[in-house]
Amino acid sequence: IEKYKWVNDEKLYSDNAFVHDNHLSRHCIGLSGMKFTDEEIEELAEKIRVMKAQGTHLCCSIGFLTEKQALMLKEAGLDRINHNLNSSRSYYHNICTTHTYEQRVNNIHMLQRLGFEICSGGIIGMGETMRQRIELAFLLRQLEVQSIPINLLQPIAGTPLEHAPRLAEEEILTTIALFRFINPTAYLRFAGGRSQLSPEAIGQALHIGINSAIVGDLLTTLGSKVSDDRKLIEAAGYTL
Repeated sequence: IEKYKWVNDEKLYSDNAFVHDNHLSRHCIGLSGMKFTDEEIEELAEKIRVMKAQGTHLCCSIGFLTEKQALMLKEAGLDRINHNLNSSRSYYHNICTTHTYEQRVNNIHMLQRLGFEICSGGIIGMGETMRQRIELAFLLRQLEVQSIPINLLQPIAGTPLEHAPRLAEEEILTTIALFRFINPTAYLRFAGGRSQLSPEAIGQALHIGINSAIVGDLLTTLGSKVSDDRKLIEAAGYTL
């Protein structure tokens, strides 16, 4: 995998133009890391200013910010921050030990207080129970999160969950339906791992609750093409 501190500006701004050319809702930018220096945040803020000048709705997935750093990005024009809870409070200790669940929840509260839109969801299929997925869905409702990515674990060789069994399509669809019942006004986003579903299951997911999607490549896996997603949405009977 190519390593770099920042994707080069030409690539970043080309992706921003792609968002406009394809009439997508927003440009989501992911940063790898849990914490950043003020200097790094200011460098990001300068890039945000350039893209905001084009009228883009921008979202960053950026780990933990200090209030000072969050305000720097707010002043630059950042609209939304993605900060996934990833799993339920009762299961989180099984998948993460570098920080606590409360740190994530408190970070969302701070960002909301500063006026950011919040995107927050989780990954299903990491060994959690259906009850624990419901627990996550209710917390997202309590936090009034309006953009909820639903990721399906895609086991990757060499990681602790490489041998995790894949969920049956019926269980995935049931989970989506429950998230929709619990969060009736939220955007439920198809995110990572959806490529493992059959076209039929994707069509069903659109009918029972999924009403948005993340397109393009993801953090550690390839994503979907905009043209392919258009075909799936139209095949399900919807119009973009």
